[in-house]
Amino acid sequence: MDLATAVDELYAADLPDFIATRRRLVAEAKERGDADVAAELPSLRKPTAVAWLLNRVARDEPRVVADLLDLGERMRTAQAKGDGAALAAARPERREAIDGLIEAARRCAREAGAAFGQAAADGVDATAVAALADPASGQALASGRLLRPLSYAGFGEVELDDAVALLRLVPPLPEGGDEEDVEHPDEEEIARRQALAEARELHREAEREVSAAALAESEARAALTAARERTRAGRERRAELAAEIARLETRPDARPADDPPEDAGS
Repeated sequence: MDLATAVDELYAADLPDFIATRRRLVAEAKERGDADVAAELPSLRKPTAVAWLLNRVARDEPRVVADLLDLGERMRTAQAKGDGAALAAARPERREAIDGLIEAARRCAREAGAAFGQAAADGVDATAVAALADPASGQALASGRLLRPLSYAGFGEVELDDAVALLRLVPPLPEGGDEEDVEHPDEEEIARRQALAEARELHREAEREVSAAALAESEARAALTAARERTRAGRERRAELAAEIARLETRPDARPADDPPEDAGS
């Protein structure tokens, strides 16, 4: 058993069995006299619960991951070509692919009897976004050896050094052409992308502010409507009482309040 095979077996183990599996693999490597494997395995960290579910998806439902990676490649190609129409057309598919990974992780959790709450869904969502944006992240996800969920900041590459077990063993990116065909953005392009990411973040903040203001306006309108209704009802009640007072004051036997009653003996 070489190191890559041992690592795959380790990260395919059930999460509660991770430590025991690692000990067993180390013992087997020592028995075979494979000192390098026996020395490397003990340093491999246990994945988080979300990373473990993503690793299960990569093994149990590889088609879900493959579809996500394929979409990411198509979107990156469209972006590099400045094909806005293709990017716009891919947006619904992007959401479907992200939701597909979340649902696959939820199925794996259900089969394993593990919890899957909103925090887990958010971790899977963030990993899917990173895999769509960054090809190396996509390969890391597909490797089934994640240690933690991935996160994409909006520009540049995702930091993977502490996110994947033995990063050097992650399969390389598929051959897509000669090295000179790979895009190497200059400083101006890097600055443009960073400015674009910052502008998008500011736009999202503005959208949140508009939503909050619209909600406040709606609540104020509702309060104004309610106040107007109370004013109308109060005026109607006041008019009814004034009419009642007038009716009572004009009764034939009604006397002004300041006239004393006549003496019964006069």
